[in-house]
Amino acid sequence: MLTVNFSPLRSEDDQPSVSYVAPVLTIDAAAYDLSELPDGYTADHPVLGKVSRSGGDYELTLRLSHGANAPESTRFPTPLIVTADGAITLPLYDEVANELD
Repeated sequence: MLTVNFSPLRSEDDQPSVSYVAPVLTIDAAAYDLSELPDGYTADHPVLGKVSRSGGDYELTLRLSHGANAPESTRFPTPLIVTADGAITLPLYDEVANELD
C-alpha cells in the first residue's frame, strides 16, 4: 500500500504524470524504487518529500501544483491511498469558470 500526502503549491507548472507499480513510483518518467528504503526507516527526498516504509507499506509527500482557481479539495487535499498498480489521478489542477453568453 502507498499513502500519498500532498503539499499544495500555487504554480504555473503542470502537474506531473504519476504511476505506481509496487514498489516503484514513477513521476514524469523518473522511476523511484521505494523498496530501497530500509524497513522502518524515514528519509527526506528532494522529489518525494518525507518518505517512510513499514514492511510493504510506504508513505510520502508530493508537491501538488495548482492553478489560481483550484477547488478547495486541491488546495486542502486529503491523503490518497493507493492499493492497486497503475496511473495515479492527482487532484484537479484548476477549475474553469463557466461564462454565460
